[in-house]
Amino acid sequence: MHPAGIRSAGHLVWPMAGDRHTDSGWNEGFDAVEAPDLIAPVHAFRDWRITDDGLCSPRTAAIWTDRVMRAQCRPQAVEALAQPRHAAPGSGCTCGIHGHYGFSDEASKVDWRGVSGIVTVWGRVEAHATGLRAEFARVEALGTYRRWTRRQKAAVAAVADHFGVALVDLYDLPQVARQFGTRMPEALIPGGVLRERAWSTSFGAQRDERRVVVAA
Repeated sequence: MHPAGIRSAGHLVWPMAGDRHTDSGWNEGFDAVEAPDLIAPVHAFRDWRITDDGLCSPRTAAIWTDRVMRAQCRPQAVEALAQPRHAAPGSGCTCGIHGHYGFSDEASKVDWRGVSGIVTVWGRVEAHATGLRAEFARVEALGTYRRWTRRQKAAVAAVADHFGVALVDLYDLPQVARQFGTRMPEALIPGGVLRERAWSTSFGAQRDERRVVVAA
């Protein structure tokens, strides 16, 4: 059994019980005085690794123990400890659940344990040029790559079944994503343009960020 939160790389990602519209999943992380910029969740693409424990973040090694997750910042690096305590995602920090605006097949092709999928995000969101860092995220679909081994296909299928999410062909993810929320509007992205993503891109501690509040 997994602990409630997995500490890794200075951050915690906590599972959220129940549906994303429950009070426990929204009010705990939302300041009521902040009017939302968007009234529906935003979809994004992200990558994981399949391990014996399930879906694992390639950036922090945090295990996704539930379909709905909430990020919290617990800095461990010396320079990060100098920052004031803040809710995730913080401006100028790397905390938050990362997602990309654009699809990439690189994780599934290059990393023998890699898997890509779709998440919807809401709450406080830091928008960057090629992706975002979110307070809340929900797994909506996982992509399966036809050239995977039987073992990898079975492992991904088991995770999809456990979470109760769609399992689709890897290259159908961009089309399927339209069923879940909306893309981040270009008007809310720094520079006003959706840029192509790089597989290894991470976000945080950059100047090209903008705070967006997304309703559940």
